[in-house]
Amino acid sequence: MLTALEAINARRSIREFESELVPADVVQQVVEAAGRAPSSKNTQPWQLILVQGAALERLRADFLAAFDASRPGKPDYRYAPDPLPDAWMARARETGFGIFKHKGIGRDDAEKRRAHDRENFRFFGAPQVFFLGTQKSAHAHGTFLDCGFVLDNLMLALTSLGYGSCPQFSIMVYADLLRQHLPDSADTLFICGLPFGRPKPGSHVNAFQPARLPLADWFKVVE
Repeated sequence: MLTALEAINARRSIREFESELVPADVVQQVVEAAGRAPSSKNTQPWQLILVQGAALERLRADFLAAFDASRPGKPDYRYAPDPLPDAWMARARETGFGIFKHKGIGRDDAEKRRAHDRENFRFFGAPQVFFLGTQKSAHAHGTFLDCGFVLDNLMLALTSLGYGSCPQFSIMVYADLLRQHLPDSADTLFICGLPFGRPKPGSHVNAFQPARLPLADWFKVVE
C-alpha cells in the first residue's frame, strides 16, 4: 500500500482498465475512507452511487447510443467559465493536443478524434463507475467543495491500493439519461462520474500525463 504522499504523486487519469472487478470489501474500505472527508458543519452533503455488472452495461450501451446519435444533452451545472481565462485555455489546449499526439491522432483526423471522445461515453471500458452527486437544492459552491473532498479521497484511496480512476465531467451532459437508470435519483444533482478499476498493464494511453505548473507559478509564501 502506498503512503498518502506516494498516492498523491502516483495518481493519474486512467483511460484503459482490466475487466476484473474491484472486490466488494475493497470498495467498502475505499468508500468508508472517502466518507471521512471534511464538510461544512459536518453536513456531509454528498451522494455516491456505484454502478457495475449488468446495470453498468445497460448504462454504457445507452450512453454510447446517445453519443453516436449526437443526442443533445444538458449537464446539471456549468463546469467552467466561458470563455476560459487565457492561461487556462492555453493549458487546456496543450493537454488536448498532447493526448492526441500521444495517441497518434492527427489534427485533421476527425474520425479518430470522435473515436477518442467516444471512449468517455463507454467509461473507458471500466468495470465499475462511481457517480457523485448532491441534492438539487444544494447547488452552491461550498457544497461542491465538500463533494470535491470526497472525490479526491476516492481517487487517492484507489491509487494507494493499486487501482486507478478517471474523474469525468464530460458524461454529465446526459445527466437526465443517467437518472433513468438510477433509482431514486430524481432529486440528485450529478457532479461527475468516476470509472475505476485495475489499470491495464502496458497501456499506451495510460502513460500520458500532462505537465504540471512549476511551484513559482502558483505558490507564494507571505511572511
